Amino acid sequence: MKTFEFKPGLPETLLGRLEADVDAKIKALFARCPALCGFSVRDRAGLPKDMDKNRIPDADLFVTEIGIFPKLDDEQYSEIYDEITLAISDLVYEQPHAYDYLRGRTFARTLH
Repeated sequence: MKTFEFKPGLPETLLGRLEADVDAKIKALFARCPALCGFSVRDRAGLPKDMDKNRIPDADLFVTEIGIFPKLDDEQYSEIYDEITLAISDLVYEQPHAYDYLRGRTFARTLH
């Protein structure tokens, strides 16, 4: 898992709040989407140009490598993709530092 780079000027309290917000949003996302196993968040660098239309609004981030089990139809897959996109977009809107924090991360369902 990618570690967060501490940037000068980003107080530890802000980092802690950001981590807590991301954790809460991702847990809620997995709770709403029981078939979702995991996904990655990438920035534009290194992605094929045809993926540009799939950019998360206002974030210049992309959801990739979505793992779903059991296999769903296209409509259900689109609903899960929309849920992921909305969660990431909300995080970046609410906390601009979330862009750097989310970029390059992979999120996976935790089984206990």
